[in-house]
Formats: sequence, structure tokens, C-alpha cells
Amino acid sequence: MKKTVVAISSFAFLFIATGVMAQGKTENKFDKPSEAKNVQISEKKVISELERKNIDAFEKSLKGKSGGAVPILDMPEPTFGGSTGKLGDPLPFGGQRYAIVIGLANYAGKVNDLCVTNAKTGKNVPTSNDGLAEFCKDQDALNMERVLTGKNGEVYNYGYDPDKVYRLSDSEATFDKIKATIDLVKRDLTPNDELVFFFSGHSATGTYIDETGYDKKDEMLDEAMVIYDQDYNETAFLNNTRNYASKYRPGNATYIWDDQLVEWLKDILTSRVVFIFDTCKAGGMNDLKSDGRLLAMSSTELESSYTYYLGGFNNGTIENSIYKESEGLFTHYFVRRAMLDELGDGFNPIVEGDLLKSDNNVTLEEAFNYVKPIIAAQQSAVLNDRFIDDLLLGY
Repeated sequence: MKKTVVAISSFAFLFIATGVMAQGKTENKFDKPSEAKNVQISEKKVISELERKNIDAFEKSLKGKSGGAVPILDMPEPTFGGSTGKLGDPLPFGGQRYAIVIGLANYAGKVNDLCVTNAKTGKNVPTSNDGLAEFCKDQDALNMERVLTGKNGEVYNYGYDPDKVYRLSDSEATFDKIKATIDLVKRDLTPNDELVFFFSGHSATGTYIDETGYDKKDEMLDEAMVIYDQDYNETAFLNNTRNYASKYRPGNATYIWDDQLVEWLKDILTSRVVFIFDTCKAGGMNDLKSDGRLLAMSSTELESSYTYYLGGFNNGTIENSIYKESEGLFTHYFVRRAMLDELGDGFNPIVEGDLLKSDNNVTLEEAFNYVKPIIAAQQSAVLNDRFIDDLLLGY
């Protein structure tokens, strides 16, 4: 009888403990949208037609010239100083390539859209069925997907299986979908794999709230990606109903804070991870740094980033049935020009008198060396490289 009581008691204790652990896991503060205070959205700035033409002209003047050594932040030897022109370790045998690619130009409503003034994007969840999604679309995530997989007939690509590249554009880029995608990829990752995490859109700063109150343990201001979720009334905001605009505070679900992203990815099995951020104050995402990782960020944590052009039909009309998507200035040159068009090949620093080296590959360090001087008049791109020698995606 005594043994039976003990067994029952043990079972009850195990059941309760399991329930408590499960509840604790469910209530993990990082797994749900978090409150914050003093939140400021940093919207990308728009370059003029003349500025864009001048930048393109400067790009042409760089062709065939080395970008030179680029100062890199917080990077161990032997890769200090930029691209070495030497490929780092390849993926181990059997290693798989994964990517989570997120881009936003068409946010909920119109307030945060990266669109021409008259683009018809007012519906909260525009779709291809109602035609509204076609008036302003993100191009950055599409270009990143193209360069990884070779979609749309391109020959050059980094060998990624399209089934392992998860793209979330515009209204797809919600908190729940991004978190679920990260969980899905984490489940499959092994120590031999490679992961790319790409985000283009707006950013925000604020004081992130943890379970004990406002989090000021590591930094006075936290950084966040501004995603699609919104919980404010667009009509009231635009009409300033009851002074709504002056009281407007973006909703909790509008953000994924850097602390959350660090937590979600801290226990992944591979160290070979690439982060690319095209946002204002992108350098603030440096908290994600770790050995084996590479972070390419469009601006410092104190700077704005710019658009290359806005999305939407010109003047809100269909002209020659050509849709115009939104591109970030950094991603346009880093992804589209340096990698997709292969113009970054050979942008290594000249070391000990070596001539410019081209090998029909574009490493991430070469792509960064390419973009940095081109956009320097507008924003200062930042690289945090803890991968030994040069990282060639898919290699």
C-alpha cells in the first residue's frame, strides 16, 4: 500500500512539474509581442532622382577598381581589414542551405508605406486578387531570393534549394509567421548547415519591457524590426480623430525586438549564419554577433538608411503595365548589383601588391566592399565578420 501511495505521489508531482514547465514555455516573454515605451519608428529616407543618377554614375566609375580594405567592426584575425581574397571553409559534406528572407514596402494602411504618393495601398491586407498589392511591392526580398536560388531563369546563384528559402513579403511578414518560420528552420538545422536571415523595411528604437519591467540591462535603447502587424486605426490616424495622431503609439505586435531575435536564434545548431539588415539604425542589430557569423548592416545605429526608389505606379496610374517595386539603397547595390549582377567579384583589398583578384565568385565580403563606397555619401554600411576568411554562400 505504501509503495502505491509513493508511486501515485511521484506521478502527481511529475504531472504538476511537467505542467509548470509547459506553462513556463508557453509564457516565454520572447515568444509573443512585447510592450515597449518611448518607441520611435525610423522610416527610410528617399533619395531624389538627381541623387540616384549621381550614385549610379559613381558606381560606373568604380567598375574594374578594387574597393580597397574596408574597416570592419569587432572582427578577429585573420580577416581584419575586409575581404582577404581567400575562401573560408566550405560547407561540410551533406550540409544544407536555408534562408529566411523578409521584406516590407507595403505596410498596413498607408502611413509607413515605401510607395509613391498616389499608390493605392490603403486596404489593411492588400492581395493580388483585389489588385491593391500590385501598387506597391517589396523588391528587396525578391532579389535576395533570386540570388540565392536562381529563380526567374538566372544562371548565377548560390545553389539554394527554393524549398529551403522562406520568403515573407509585405502582408505575409507578421509576428506569428516570422516566429513560426524561424521555429521551422531551427527544427531542421544541423551543425553542418548554413542559414541566411535577411530583413528589409523600417526599424524602431525604444525601451523593451521584460518580465521585471523595462529592460535596461545591456543598453539604454533597444532596436527592432518593424513588421506588418498593426493595431491602430488608420482612418482615425489620418483624420486626426479626437487628436488620435498626437496620441498614436504603434501597437505591440508591430515589432520584433533585437532581444527577441537573439533569444530565438541563440540555440541554433550551426554557427555559420549570415544576417543582412537594410533598415535605419541597422548597426544596432549587432547584438546578434557570434563566432562564425557575419552581419552586413546598411547603416550605423545612429543613421538613417535610404531607398533606391519607391514602389507603386507612377502617379498612381498604370503606365505601360509596368509595376514599380520598392528597393532599399543598400540592398540594390549589395544584392542586386554586387551579387546578382556579379559586379562585386574581385573587390578584395590589395594585399602586399597583389593585383585585383576575380574568380567568378562573389563572397559576402566582396559584395560589402563593393557597396560601401557607393552609398557612403548617404549612409555608412557596417560589417561585423566573425567568419574566418571570406564567406561564399553555398560553398
